[in-house]
Amino acid sequence: MSAPRRLGGGRILGSGKGLAPPTSSSSTTNPRDANTSTNTARAVSPFQASDSSIGSFHSRFSSPDSLSPPSSSTLPHYAQDLASNVSLVGPSNRASTSGRLVCPICDEEMVTLLQLNRHLDDVHQELPEAEQDEVKSWFDKQVLKAKRFQPLSLINQKLRGMDAFESNETQPISAPAAPGRITETAIDPEELVTRKHWQRPLGNDTCTDPTCDKKLGPLNGSVNCRKCGRLFCEEHTMYQMKLSRSANHEPVRGIWCRVCETCYKSREGYNDHNGVSRDHTADFAAVRAKKVERQRLEVQRLEKRLTKLTRLLAEVPQDAGVNSGLLSPLGGAKQIKKTIEQSVVAWEDDASVARCPFCRQEFRSWTFRRHHCRTCGKVVCADPTTGCSSEIGLNVSTQTALPTAEKPTGAGHVSVDVRMCFDCKTTIFSHQDFTDSITHKPPDQIAYENLRQFELGIRNMMPKFHKALVALQPPDEHSNKPPPTHADIQHAASIRKRLTYSFRQYGDAAKRIQNMPTNSPTQRMLQQKIYAAASAFMHTNMLPLKSLPSLLKANGSGHRRLLSNGPSHSPLRNGESASFDPETSSVGGASEVSTAVSALETEEKEAKEKLIVLEEQRFMVQEMLNHARTARRFEEVTALTKNIEELDKEIEGSKRTVAEVTEKFQGLYAGGT
Repeated sequence: MSAPRRLGGGRILGSGKGLAPPTSSSSTTNPRDANTSTNTARAVSPFQASDSSIGSFHSRFSSPDSLSPPSSSTLPHYAQDLASNVSLVGPSNRASTSGRLVCPICDEEMVTLLQLNRHLDDVHQELPEAEQDEVKSWFDKQVLKAKRFQPLSLINQKLRGMDAFESNETQPISAPAAPGRITETAIDPEELVTRKHWQRPLGNDTCTDPTCDKKLGPLNGSVNCRKCGRLFCEEHTMYQMKLSRSANHEPVRGIWCRVCETCYKSREGYNDHNGVSRDHTADFAAVRAKKVERQRLEVQRLEKRLTKLTRLLAEVPQDAGVNSGLLSPLGGAKQIKKTIEQSVVAWEDDASVARCPFCRQEFRSWTFRRHHCRTCGKVVCADPTTGCSSEIGLNVSTQTALPTAEKPTGAGHVSVDVRMCFDCKTTIFSHQDFTDSITHKPPDQIAYENLRQFELGIRNMMPKFHKALVALQPPDEHSNKPPPTHADIQHAASIRKRLTYSFRQYGDAAKRIQNMPTNSPTQRMLQQKIYAAASAFMHTNMLPLKSLPSLLKANGSGHRRLLSNGPSHSPLRNGESASFDPETSSVGGASEVSTAVSALETEEKEAKEKLIVLEEQRFMVQEMLNHARTARRFEEVTALTKNIEELDKEIEGSKRTVAEVTEKFQGLYAGGT
């Protein structure tokens, strides 16, 4: 009979004797001693189910001869492979089967530790209590040894770098300690941050986040924010920031800690969306100043030449060059002018220039002649298509002209034509042209600004009109609001009339912009968009004006009934009709006369204001027309002339309106007397 089965019987994990391969039985060995040794030996049983992958790997690919622990192991007593030593030694020779995985109870061979674990749970579940306790204690010891297994701890240290949060470890992994020494566990840097302000869990806590009502526990987690100390779930503490030991934000020397969303987004510098900027304006201004100064000196040099030339040409007497010959007067005047022009700047030699320096066209004797710039002396062509040179007309004031005259009157001024090349003309007049282009406003811009002024006036007047409408609303049955007075009615009517006039002017200005002549499709589209926006504005804001006449009629009749029946009986409440009374009719007639007078005064004031505005506009347009004629911008001259004609028509209409209002005043006063 075979010896009874026993649990264990293998080598103790980490024993120095277990590092050598098992010794096979020889013929010289006493069988009794062999049985005794096999009975006293203990086989290593399997891991827990969670470590089955490691045991399966070693059980398949590890041999009994490769059981030496790694050199880097800090625990030499437990560095031996566990899975390769799970076996059961019976009375027969089982030493050669130490590399197999067998059940320690029924000697059944297994493939993996997971299969062995399930086999023990299913088949050997009904073991006696003593044997069950022995099996449980054996598994607990093996799990404890597996946790202290050095290669797994190294793997855990490597896997810590794969955390979702920033690591506080800056030092490399220390060298393994000598055998026999107790390894000191590293302190978690987060433990250095104070925890005095942490919220204590009470068992039924919920997440502090306002949008979350999860119960804190093993399922949702229970994490304290390292900064504010409040409890949150796992989802709302997925932020990290550097904190000091006092749990304050320290971005330089702090420790990476887990915080909530509120603390993370409220830290200093979170909303600073502007990065580091460097202002190069001073360097750019210094570089630009050199070029601007060079350009300014060149402009001053050419302006001095042009001023000197124009003064000399303006001072040439009219009878200069008059001789007895037939062609001598013309030739003498041209020669004198040429001499003056060459005295200002030396002319370039004609023979040295074969082509125009701008358009590169070749000069010919008669068909394509050479010309000289009077300010720089270069040889240029006079082709009007290329514009290499052109004659500039200048008005030079003589000594007899009054220096205080604002506008040249023709007398005391001499017209001089000076030929300039393209470069000189640009250098001298570019700054002045740029200034004129800024100060000059085209007609469409002026019309749009006028439209915006009317719109601004309407917007400022609309709140007053709405307030007057509220005052005209009839009181309710249960309210103590007094009925509207005659002054309220007159005030509302006056505001409505002013608004009506403003809307009419606003519509005319919008139509004027729409009907402006233009050849540009973009300009035409812009005008149509402006007119559409103006129409939408009028439709939106003119709606309250339509409800006022009915309110005025109702309140006017109610006011008469109020005067006839006394202050205690309101016709708005009992609906009674007002009876005819001479006194009431006289009072009503007087009120109607006063209303007519106030309406005429308002109409006269508005008509005069309109006339003043139109006259100011005509004056401005006339100034623009004069400026355009001086600058020879003939397209603008045509458009401005049409605008002046339209303004003249409107001014005449305003004058007629003022005259009609005056006649109405005279008729009203004549009828009153």
